[in-house]
Formats: sequence, structure tokens, C-alpha cells
Amino acid sequence: MGRPWGSLTSAPAAVSWGPNRIDVFARGQNKDLIHKWWNGSTWSNWESLGGTLTSGPAVSSTRPNQLQVFVRGTNRNLYLKTWNGSSWSNWQNLGGSLNSEPAAVSWGPNRTDVFARGNNQNLIHLYRGQ
Repeated sequence: MGRPWGSLTSAPAAVSWGPNRIDVFARGQNKDLIHKWWNGSTWSNWESLGGTLTSGPAVSSTRPNQLQVFVRGTNRNLYLKTWNGSSWSNWQNLGGSLNSEPAAVSWGPNRTDVFARGNNQNLIHLYRGQ
């Protein structure tokens, strides 16, 4: 099953962007984002995608071979890392002040909605078009 990274420090988040493909993300022991995938026949090793997470990740896919991973950073802001089919982006600070880990969903091509609890226990909603 690949190289173990010890105990995960968050619940995993998983998504499929196409047939025979599963991508799994979690916060690792170093508080970084870790990732592994299923390609239809074997699991990859875990890889670190960096960052300093204070929550578990949320992941969505808007179309084949595209991923968006959302996390809460040390300043409680929402951060995004994307896979464009060939490489990972740098972390992008989307702002906000989250009091929970994010949840993400894509309900159509090129549309992702992200939800989290804010400082006043209110629901924060962000949507992104790609």
C-alpha cells in the first residue's frame, strides 16, 4: 500500500476525477498535506504537498484530471492547492477566518462551493468558477 507516513492527524478526504481513479488527502504528522492515489490497479506511495495545516483537507474535482484541495492554515485563513493535470500549484491564500475545517463540493463543470464555520459560528460560503 505504499510508504506509511505514521498516524494521520486528520480524517482523510477522497475524490474521484474519472474511471479507476481515487485521490486521498490528509494532514500528516508534520501538519503538511499528504496525498496518495489509486490508478485502477495499484496505490501510489504517500507524497507530501507541503503547507502547515490546522485542519483536515477538503477536496473536489470539477472535471477529469483536475483537483482542488482546501485547508485551514495557521492564520485560520482558507488555502487552496490545485492540480491542473500535470503539476500542483503553489498554495493560494483565499482569506477568511475559519473556525472549522472546510467542506468542498463540485456540482457541475467548473464550479466548486466551499463551506466552513466562521468566528461567529456562522456559515461561510465561497464559490469558485474555473
